Amino acid sequence: MTKFPSTLLALLAAGAAPSALAQSTESQEIVVTGRSLKDTEAALKACLARSCPPDEDIAATLAHAENQFLAGDYKDSRTTLLRSIGRNRKHGDQYPVEVSGLFRANSRIAEHVGEAKNYQLSVLDMRNTLEDALGEKDPRTMVAQIEVGDSRAKLGFPDEAERIYKDVENLAIANGQNRVAMFSRVRQALLAQTRAEGSNLDSDYRGARALLDNIIANPLPGGDDFALVAKVMRARSDRKTGDASSTDAILKDFAARGGANRPMLLFSEPIKRIDMAQDLRNSQPAPNSLLRQTALNSIGKWADVGFWIGSDGRVSDIEVLRGEGTRQWLKPVFDQIKTRVYAPLRRTDNDAAPGFYMIERYSLTGRWTNDATGTHMRRREATPRIERLDITPDNYQRPVVDQSGS
Repeated sequence: MTKFPSTLLALLAAGAAPSALAQSTESQEIVVTGRSLKDTEAALKACLARSCPPDEDIAATLAHAENQFLAGDYKDSRTTLLRSIGRNRKHGDQYPVEVSGLFRANSRIAEHVGEAKNYQLSVLDMRNTLEDALGEKDPRTMVAQIEVGDSRAKLGFPDEAERIYKDVENLAIANGQNRVAMFSRVRQALLAQTRAEGSNLDSDYRGARALLDNIIANPLPGGDDFALVAKVMRARSDRKTGDASSTDAILKDFAARGGANRPMLLFSEPIKRIDMAQDLRNSQPAPNSLLRQTALNSIGKWADVGFWIGSDGRVSDIEVLRGEGTRQWLKPVFDQIKTRVYAPLRRTDNDAAPGFYMIERYSLTGRWTNDATGTHMRRREATPRIERLDITPDNYQRPVVDQSGS
């Protein structure tokens, strides 16, 4: 059976949590929870030297590209992925899931370096690889098509995203894929909710509320857990109007059932738009000036942010584990993490004080464009953006610091 995200956090930030490599920039201590960069590089080279099969090549590529990304080597990570795509895209008919994974990984790295066009094309290549080999009715292809919708929404084309979500829902229902259909319905509701928060129009809020109410009241067989996601989303909307009762009801329900055994985000504010003067302490010229756009070409900053989720679902001990460049730009990130409310956690006999330790990668970037200056010169957009990726280790434990620095 195909698995789908069942928490709002997973829906908002699709992607599995890779193993993490964290480093304290204060003391240069290294934390390693997976294979080292040196090991993954050697493994990939050895694989290529013996002309390993495409699936092994792709697995070694993804492991090394992930390590390069975690080490902050975004350019090298993309190079590793693009070279592997060049070697293996022709094997999509034999290894569609593996090859599509290459395109998916490349799309995510492209987001973090501001390569919007490459992000868009990689998502399409990912979908096309699955569709060509498995057909449009395969649930994996349908979910990939939902990711295409996500990319259109993120790139500023919500009407296209809505059309894609509706088409996937209809196709999924016609082929008995209820969970895919429910997944698509939640995406439509999320898009409508985002629209309402942007317009602040009562009519848009009513439309989003109607979609959520329908998901909650009429879940398709096998998709009941998506009703919980809709409840969480509805509670978010209620909190916007000052009504915390629905959030409290969800918290009480989780507590009555003994708590959650994995992090489940119930509420958070969005990351606020970066204020160049306050968040970056920047005295650059006005937004449309060539000098400011030139300065943005060097933004390339990133940071791994860790924090605890306590037994009550509250966040504490937010800290920067390591990063590149100054940290003033992280203020909106810290402010957003502080607003989060997670489901209460399940207690066990062996864990008197349960807690999850989360690690998230944030990148300060700006999308490349060819029309930022009225010419065809390729420059960054004037307003930077923050990209996020969950890199929490599977065990959800705080990393153990290697004091030896090895």
